[in-house]
Amino acid sequence: MPHAGLAIARLLSLPISNPSNPRASLAHYANNFLYTSSFHTTQERIFESLQRATGTQESDWKVDRSKTIKEWAGVCREGMKKGDMRMGAGLTFAYYMGEGMGGDVEGKAKEDREVLGLTEEEEDFDEAVKRAVEAGEPAPLNFGK
Repeated sequence: MPHAGLAIARLLSLPISNPSNPRASLAHYANNFLYTSSFHTTQERIFESLQRATGTQESDWKVDRSKTIKEWAGVCREGMKKGDMRMGAGLTFAYYMGEGMGGDVEGKAKEDREVLGLTEEEEDFDEAVKRAVEAGEPAPLNFGK
């Protein structure tokens, strides 16, 4: 979260208008999203970092690479049609993580980071994953079942 806080602080420090660079102004963001991220990542990068954080290797995990993101999205849609609303989380994940599926806003985030004077990887990715592991497992999803 330090990156998000810094991005917000720098956004609020922008001038109201900036004739030399209209994007570098509060007026630009008045009705636009601010895109920022600490990391631009992939499932594989997350998995590799998770292995380092837990001292495990791939053989310690059950990994299924049999479906493409688009195939997995189809499985999730079918599950939702049958009433399994937990598949909505899987569908969201597929759209968010799937290359070319709409969740990759890195181009916009890069432009906004430049305006705010931020760089990608302001935080250490492995350290962030390690903190998440140390925080423990989240409560299981329970959609009324």
